[in-house]
Amino acid sequence: MILAVKDGNFYYSKGKIKEKTPFLYHDPINFELKPGEILSILGPNGAGKTTMLKCIMGLQPWKQGASYLDGKPMSSLPQKFIWQQIGYIPQASKMTFAYSILDLVIMGRAIYIGAFSKPSDIDRKLAFEALESVGIAHLAEQSCNSVSGGELQLALIARTLVSNPKILVLDEPESHLDIHKQKIILETIQNLVREKNISCIINTHYANHAIYFGDKVLLVAKNKPVITGNVNELLNEKNMLTYFGIEVKKLQMTNQNLTFSVLVPEYFGMKTI
Repeated sequence: MILAVKDGNFYYSKGKIKEKTPFLYHDPINFELKPGEILSILGPNGAGKTTMLKCIMGLQPWKQGASYLDGKPMSSLPQKFIWQQIGYIPQASKMTFAYSILDLVIMGRAIYIGAFSKPSDIDRKLAFEALESVGIAHLAEQSCNSVSGGELQLALIARTLVSNPKILVLDEPESHLDIHKQKIILETIQNLVREKNISCIINTHYANHAIYFGDKVLLVAKNKPVITGNVNELLNEKNMLTYFGIEVKKLQMTNQNLTFSVLVPEYFGMKTI
């Protein structure tokens, strides 16, 4: 499944008169995402990243341009078909009801279960397997409100995987998590993309996380050109200053069989005497 956006842009209307305001993005959004690729959307607060995700998935219609699945405009496809292909994972937050983790994941099978039907044994089996794939099957019977934020985020990923999507879309999955939980989330996403040969779009505030994924990046900021391309080419000192207003140093080193490439803010540096 190839996801593409061609000449996408969006604006908010002013009040009841639906007066058009300026486009949200300086340039139209254009990219193509193939199976096995990860696209990181990176930009400062207020740049319209979450709105862009919604437009890409069709939750919010583009005011210009369109999203495509395998060359077909998404607007021409049945909603059920679209949500069988795309799995959306929002930021983790407390649930209104204290579902068990297993029941939360079974909800991801809703598109395959009739309106008046109950989940079958197969649905429960697939949900448990999804929990195993993200490493939290031992939490199946726990309340979703009693686990940590990282564990809940993994449960939401499992809920999406149980519908067997071709494309994962994640909105800041590593936010509000400690470093260890961030590592688990990032490794889980990368392993799922590679093992299942699916594509992924991740909205993130962390430039070094985008480098870790190592595929494509889309940089966006108010009144700045929208640029898309190879992560290692675009995430450099010049673009970090342009898009984030921060001076960084890009450090690269090799230690045994590991290569490190990181962006470090200059203000972290310690003056030598």
